[in-house]
Amino acid sequence: MSAVLIVDDEEALAENVAEIVSGLGVDTAVARDRTSALAAAARRDFDVALIDVRLPDGDGISLLEPLRARSPYMQLVLVTGNATLEGAIAAVRGDAFAYVLKPVSPPDLLDTVRRALEQAGLYHERERLRVDLERSERRHRELVESMPAFVVALDGNGRITTWNRLLENVTGFGRAEMLGADGTALVAADGRPHDLPVKSGGVRKVRWSRAEVSGSGGEPLVYAVGIDVTGEEEMLRRTLRAERLAAVGTLAAGLAHEVRNPLNSATLQLAVLERRLERGEPPARAAPIVHTIKSEIDRLDRLVREFLAFAKPAPVDPRPLDVGELLGSVANLIGPEAEAARVALAIHAAPELPRASGDSERLRQVLLNLTRNALEAMQERGGHLTLRARREGDLLEVEVEDDGPGFPADLPVFDAFFTTKDQGTGLGLSLVHRIVADHGGTIRVASRPGRTCFTFTLPVARS
Repeated sequence: MSAVLIVDDEEALAENVAEIVSGLGVDTAVARDRTSALAAAARRDFDVALIDVRLPDGDGISLLEPLRARSPYMQLVLVTGNATLEGAIAAVRGDAFAYVLKPVSPPDLLDTVRRALEQAGLYHERERLRVDLERSERRHRELVESMPAFVVALDGNGRITTWNRLLENVTGFGRAEMLGADGTALVAADGRPHDLPVKSGGVRKVRWSRAEVSGSGGEPLVYAVGIDVTGEEEMLRRTLRAERLAAVGTLAAGLAHEVRNPLNSATLQLAVLERRLERGEPPARAAPIVHTIKSEIDRLDRLVREFLAFAKPAPVDPRPLDVGELLGSVANLIGPEAEAARVALAIHAAPELPRASGDSERLRQVLLNLTRNALEAMQERGGHLTLRARREGDLLEVEVEDDGPGFPADLPVFDAFFTTKDQGTGLGLSLVHRIVADHGGTIRVASRPGRTCFTFTLPVARS
């Protein structure tokens, strides 16, 4: 609650004034001289003081300075029955709120006190806002300084206005030499690490996140937070190097394993052929052995080609292509194999199918791998093989479905070197997955006894 101090040596008058002023809903206190007024001001803060110019122990005007020193926002109203020019000048110099002449009517007195209370309230509110602002700025500075990240702020002209302690410690550039410098080239938010110069030489790799806001005057401001990823990039390089070495080791081990069997078979057959020739057996006896050796050499050639395709795939050359025609060409290629395996082949391409964007040769390799896998799965009992193509939004979906025995859903069929075949390399479906991914598509499989369906997507060609 607001409080008003009344300083007057006439007790009855002071009590009357206090009663009138209390009607404004304020606390009042009465002092009869300078000494008691200063003591009252020392005990509590007053918003307004009504001070008689003539007091028993001195001039009321002389109270202005000590009261103001105790309560900087107290509004001081001088009341006198004998106004003089000198008194008015002294009141102005003492920064008095008002200079009132006795006798003063109650309405005028209330109006003066009310305005003085409003003025005091405005000063108090301004002080509260100032304290709140200082507290907020202090917390902001503490937050910026304590953050485990680089913090930079730029004004509307791109000049640095904030350069936190971590930046000072890491770069060696002090705040004093960086504030006001052009920071537009320093801070970038394209998601890529950028160079942050270090005073002693070299750079740190930093990934920045930016936020643009409007300042109090409407000018654009930029706040940027940076994370030092120098060690992260080095770790990434080491990880990639280790992964490449591991991949090379896996590839070499897989190649050695797959090549060993046909080489061993060919070696044994050559030994048998050599003994028969030494015994002078007729050429007819050597023909089956020669055929077997040739078959094993062909198998080795196929293995090497598949490994090379997996290790160093040919680049994709996407062009508009007719998926229906592609399915038809693959069906023609595998038609004799399907007939020999007693498999009925069918093609279903949706009418008015748009062209896909893809490399026809690479996609033909995908379809041949999928269809031949299906034929091998059905070679004992025969069955049905269906190729489908349809549009799904901005993509084309291609399906290769068979009614063979299927396989468990948890088999890692797309992993390199995984195979269920006696003589497979385990690279066919890995190549299929890679080629589809290189086209920007995806591939999935659903399998159960009696139905296996591989589905892959392709982007629609831009007209």
